[in-house]
Amino acid sequence: MEKNLINSLLRIYHSDKQRHPASGVLTRFIEDFNIGQRIGISLVFSNTDRESIRKLLLTNEGIDAETTQVGQWNGLSRTESLEYSDNEKMTSSSVRQGRVAVKALPGNFLCFDEQKISVPIGANLDLNWQWLVAHCGHTSVLLIENWEAFDTIHQITFDLSRAGENPLVVFRGSPVYRQDYVMALLQGLALPVFALVDYDPSGLILAQSTPHFIGLMVPPAHELVSALKTIKNYSRYRSQLIQAQAVLNNSTHPDIVAHWTLLQEHGTALPQEYFLLKRTSKHNDKEHSF
Repeated sequence: MEKNLINSLLRIYHSDKQRHPASGVLTRFIEDFNIGQRIGISLVFSNTDRESIRKLLLTNEGIDAETTQVGQWNGLSRTESLEYSDNEKMTSSSVRQGRVAVKALPGNFLCFDEQKISVPIGANLDLNWQWLVAHCGHTSVLLIENWEAFDTIHQITFDLSRAGENPLVVFRGSPVYRQDYVMALLQGLALPVFALVDYDPSGLILAQSTPHFIGLMVPPAHELVSALKTIKNYSRYRSQLIQAQAVLNNSTHPDIVAHWTLLQEHGTALPQEYFLLKRTSKHNDKEHSF
């Protein structure tokens, strides 16, 4: 059974009412199992139907309806949720609950307490953010907005030494690695944070709103200007203005002010992936092909 059907059946079993609003999932349940009936615009489940629901949940899903309430699984891991159901997916918790993705820059180590861990180029570690706060041995953080840039940070074409001698490289987050865990990590670490983001209004706001933000990671000015002249993504820039313009106009952070002025001058958006070596290599291959 799907999760929303199981929760609907538990609500019915524990309800004092026999009449319930019709829904697609319950209507299909009545049709498939011949338990309950539709009367007018409502669905009706008698005491006999409720007993049938109890037996069905116990037999098919391993759920004891007498002792299980809706929301019983909230906050539990998949393993813990098996105490209440044979279906480990009943929990609302993500498989990567509390996890963040981190790595070190090429040639450096991840430092936890007194340990130094070497991670292969292109690899990263998946760790609990609270554990990281307690054991991190780094003195600065390099936050990277996009996964491709995080995954291939070893191919970045400009100097990252501004972020420190050995920064903890952190992926900003996505549906897989939730951003609120990353923000909690940065708050907990309370280390200087340098941000490698897209060079567009949204990227500047992301950087500015990051806990303990110190500065942007950008290529030399002449390289950035050249790229802004090359990549003419005007529509992306304009689409972000409505929500970003007022915030950026009021910014007082020197890096944000300087680069917001530059973006307004060129009126375009530039993805951080532009400065990955493989993109440059492909570009050069095309230029030298015959």
